[in-house]
Amino acid sequence: MNKFIFLITALLLQGCASILSNSAYPVLIESNPAGAKFVIKNSNGIEVTLGQTPATIILESGAGYFKKADYTVQFFKPGFQSQTYRLNSCINGWYFVNILNPIGMVLVDPATGAMWRLPLRLTASLPKETSIITSPH
Repeated sequence: MNKFIFLITALLLQGCASILSNSAYPVLIESNPAGAKFVIKNSNGIEVTLGQTPATIILESGAGYFKKADYTVQFFKPGFQSQTYRLNSCINGWYFVNILNPIGMVLVDPATGAMWRLPLRLTASLPKETSIITSPH
């Protein structure tokens, strides 16, 4: 009987998204053309990581209790215009399974960040720089 109570208690203290999903995601960062340098900053403007495309970066999907993580990704490549993209977390579908588990819905998944998910890929398009040539008169 004690094992049964322990098992039920353990299940109630877990969050469904925490069990069935992640709180950090591998995100493939790509650019067209490849070989662009990138800088990823969090919503506070703090640099999280930098690299060169293509690269897979692990990013947290949560930024605090009931707060999703949002990032800006800036791309740079000589001969091309720099570009800035947003990478935003959205609600994780597994979170709604917690309707059967209020502790997971209110405590576990919001605290671990597992209630959010990130896209698995971000691809930037970098247009070529255009230079204006003026001729002397």
